[in-house]
Amino acid sequence: MSCLMINDIDAGIGRFGNTQMTVNNQIVVGALMNLSDNPTRVSIGQDLRESNITNRVPIIVTRNDFSTIYAPLICDGRMEKFYWQPTKEDIMNIVHRMYEKDGISKDEVVSIVDMDILTSLVQAG
Repeated sequence: MSCLMINDIDAGIGRFGNTQMTVNNQIVVGALMNLSDNPTRVSIGQDLRESNITNRVPIIVTRNDFSTIYAPLICDGRMEKFYWQPTKEDIMNIVHRMYEKDGISKDEVVSIVDMDILTSLVQAG
């Protein structure tokens, strides 16, 4: 079992302010569009593979701001979107695991998370 994981896709192919779209960005967007529209037809350079039988591999992307990505790539039907809003318990477990080796107890993490500092940071991000 395998998958392709692209972390922070908006940082790689997103458009920010007056930045230009590079040829590499266009190639990546084009390849992802092709994979979304024709997942069993994979090209090798300019030629399509002789066989139409291709094992499909899920592509999982993370992002911060989808508004910077080419809109047709992320439209419904091409991409299924799952939004995760961490609960307070999720945040406590994440913070505890991050600082577990530093000797911070679960109770100390709970008191920090209860101050809602981390919750507001996560919601802002």
